[in-house]
Amino acid sequence: MDSKILEMFIAIFLCLGASVVFRLLGINYLVYILILVVLWAYLGQCWNICYGHAGLLSFGHVAFFGIGAYCSTLLFLNYGLSPWIGMIIGGCFASLLGLVIGIPTIRLRGAYFALATIAIAEMVRLLVLKLDFITNGALGLLLPPNLSPLNFFFKDIFQWFLVALAMLVALWIISYKLEKSRLGMAFRALKENETAAASIGIYPFKYKILALMISAFFTGIGGVFFAQYIGYIRPDIVLVSTLSDEILIVSILGGVGTLLGSLVGALIFIVLRESFRAFFGAGIMGSYLIFYGALTIAVVMFLPEGIYPRIKKLFRS
Repeated sequence: MDSKILEMFIAIFLCLGASVVFRLLGINYLVYILILVVLWAYLGQCWNICYGHAGLLSFGHVAFFGIGAYCSTLLFLNYGLSPWIGMIIGGCFASLLGLVIGIPTIRLRGAYFALATIAIAEMVRLLVLKLDFITNGALGLLLPPNLSPLNFFFKDIFQWFLVALAMLVALWIISYKLEKSRLGMAFRALKENETAAASIGIYPFKYKILALMISAFFTGIGGVFFAQYIGYIRPDIVLVSTLSDEILIVSILGGVGTLLGSLVGALIFIVLRESFRAFFGAGIMGSYLIFYGALTIAVVMFLPEGIYPRIKKLFRS
C-alpha cells in the first residue's frame, strides 16, 4: 500500500476516534474545535492545489470562500434551493471568479501575483458591501433554523463533524489522484521551472488558470459549509483578509505540497488561536496573531519544509 494512503487512513482513524471520545464524554466544545481543525485543514489543502502544486502564491483565497458562502445562502433564502445543490453552484461561481482573476493576473509572478490577489479580494469585499440590495451589505444574511439534513442543517454537532471530515477526505483523494496524473505533473513542472516547462509544450497560462480554478472551486465549497455551520454571514466574517492569511499559515506550518500537512498545521493553528482567545482575548486583543505569526516565522526559518515532513523524518529515523 502507498505510504500516503496509509497515512490518510491513520489520520481518518485518529480524527474519528477523537471525535467519538469527545462525544461520549459530552464535551461538545472539543467536537466544535475538531470541526474547525478539519475545515481549516480542508481550506489549507485547497490552497495547496494552487501553490503546492502549481506555485501560484495567492493571498486572495478568501474571495473564493466568500463567494461560495454568499451564492449558496442567497439561493437558499431567495429561491429555497437546497444548500447541497448550492454547494456545487457556489463552487462553480468561485471557480468562475478564479478564471476572471486569472486572465489579467496569471502572467504576473511571485510577489506581484500575490499583491494582485490581495487587491482583488478586497475589491470583492467592497462590492459585496455596496450591493446591499442583494447581499444586505454590512448587516449580513441570517440563515433560518431549519433542522433538516436535506437543507444542510443538523441538530447533532457530531453530524457536522462527519460532513467536514468527508469533505476533507474527498479532497485528499482528489489531491492524491491529481498529484499522480499528467495534469499534476504539468503543475509541478511549472512550479519548478516555468521556462523549461513551456519549452516542452506545457502552456503556462492555460495550466495556471486551471490550477487556480480547481483550487477556487473547492474553496467555494468550504465557504458554503462554513455559512451553513455558522448560520450567519457578513463581509467581515467570510471576506475578511485575515482569513486568507490563516489559510496560508495552516499550509506553511504543516508543510506546503503535502497531503496531511494542512491537517497538522490546522491542528496547531486552531488550538493556539482558541487557547489564546480564551486566556488572553479579553486583555490583549489579537495576542494570538502575534504568537502564531512568530511561530510561522520560526517554522519558515528552521523548518522550511514544514512540521509534518519533519515529523515523518523523525519517525523513519
